[in-house]
Amino acid sequence: MNLNRFSKEHITIAFYIIYITISGVCFELFPGDAKNPNMGVLLIYVMIPISLIYFMYHLIKQLYGTTSYAKCLMIHGVAWLSIAVILSVFSK
Repeated sequence: MNLNRFSKEHITIAFYIIYITISGVCFELFPGDAKNPNMGVLLIYVMIPISLIYFMYHLIKQLYGTTSYAKCLMIHGVAWLSIAVILSVFSK
């Protein structure tokens, strides 16, 4: 599979869509209780450091590279906002 034919923005969007979809499937398949977290919610919490590392990669490429990664950085912001909304809904 040649990743050069996909733009960096499409890869970033696909990462978040696939990860959130997998988290949703795990939320339905692996239920939790009051003492054990649900697998989907756990994956969303694990997504925070993974997406921070991915964001830092794009930020370094933006600052020191020749290609603009501004759209990717905005995609990260929108994804983090949606993650915050998802986590606030499930925490109640």
